[in-house]
Amino acid sequence: MATIPQEIERAQYVSLSTFRRNGAPVATAVWFATEGDKIYFYSALDAGKMKRVRATGRVTLAPCDVRGKLAPGAVLVTGVAAELPAEHGPFVHGLLDAKYGWKKRAMEFLMVIPEKLRIRKPSPDGFVVISLD
Repeated sequence: MATIPQEIERAQYVSLSTFRRNGAPVATAVWFATEGDKIYFYSALDAGKMKRVRATGRVTLAPCDVRGKLAPGAVLVTGVAAELPAEHGPFVHGLLDAKYGWKKRAMEFLMVIPEKLRIRKPSPDGFVVISLD
């Protein structure tokens, strides 16, 4: 098991690249949390990144800003992602609550508004664990 680099541990966002079946990468900035040598995040269960995790599991991660822009010389790590059963949700949410606090609660509140206005259908959360190579 690889150790998580400090640049990633300290980052507020990572650029998570998941891979399509044809091998093409798709990068997305995500909030994440670490526990031991594992990295955790969650997303809507029907999100593209969740579908790609299920399809290949291969990922790369690098520290980035909120828009996904990598810093010059950003460390890039590779790993394998796996979807966790829904009962791991409280654990993953607890890690993210501890890291992001009020920012996470505010974001979750804002994400509910389109659902309440029926602009977007609600989707349950999907939970992912990443083991680095």
